[in-house]
Amino acid sequence: MYQLWKHPNGNYYALHGPRLRKRASLRTKDRSEAGRRFNQFVAEHSGLAPEAPTVGKILEGYKTARSDNLRAPNALKFAVKALVREMGDLLPGHLHPATIEKYAKAREEQGCGAGTILREVGVLRASLAWAIQAGWLKPYQVPKISNPVKIPRGRERWLSRDEAKRLIAACRMPHLRLFVTLGLMTGARSGAILELLWGQVHLTKKVPVIDLGQGHGNKRRAIVPITPDLQRELERALEMACSDHVVELHGKPLKTLKNGFEAACVRAKLDGVTPHILRHTCATWQVEDGVSYARIGKMLGMSEKMVEDRYGHHSPNFLMEGAAALQLTGRDD
Repeated sequence: MYQLWKHPNGNYYALHGPRLRKRASLRTKDRSEAGRRFNQFVAEHSGLAPEAPTVGKILEGYKTARSDNLRAPNALKFAVKALVREMGDLLPGHLHPATIEKYAKAREEQGCGAGTILREVGVLRASLAWAIQAGWLKPYQVPKISNPVKIPRGRERWLSRDEAKRLIAACRMPHLRLFVTLGLMTGARSGAILELLWGQVHLTKKVPVIDLGQGHGNKRRAIVPITPDLQRELERALEMACSDHVVELHGKPLKTLKNGFEAACVRAKLDGVTPHILRHTCATWQVEDGVSYARIGKMLGMSEKMVEDRYGHHSPNFLMEGAAALQLTGRDD
């Protein structure tokens, strides 16, 4: 049993379940949009697929089903918008390699990089897989979609210790300084730092640690040690804390520090530095100091192989072995 219902606050919901006691937000106040999303909700939950669903309908259905479970729904929204604009009227059977390559070329001409195109094609694949699970499509109706562009090389940028000191010194606000210090000394992703609560910080243990929690999706998190430098920053922050969040501004948690971080980079005269570079820096410094890949992997929530593949070329053992192989003198052969 299903019913479209408008809440007094103007938002629309899909009522469902026995006696319509359950409700699901349709995330809109627009009546026509609510009707479209309601139909998609019913199709998904009742197993009634639309006749010959177009790529556009599949993408919209997937977006509606997934938006409530994502940390960054806007990223999905923008990807779906681009895909629908270029391929929304097509049927799944039309998604042959030439079509995907044409899409990639169109996006390149619009100024999109390879990373953006690959993310959007990934959304297309995921939406088709969702359509199979929802009963909208049969597996044989879904073509294999290959990447239309090459996977870009990972960023090589990291901070030297002098650059890190300059960046910290350029952070005028305490919450930004704490964010940067946490990023450098824990290797945690920005989202994990901004979500961090004081209950996860254990300053009084014999070995002080931070429990970064469960993570989201396939992004693993870890329990990391607190360095003496970080402990001093945390103790200062705890004295002034006005909320449960470690990184806060006027007692409120923050969703992003992008503007403040960019301004600090300008003051520190650092180019090509983003918050994620702090994580790269944490890993690179440890590899350079000979810390084992296994230990770094546990700290960063990565596999040992992933650490070796991404950062192994910074290892002193890797460099020394390569230099020894090129030595002319002192060899018996």
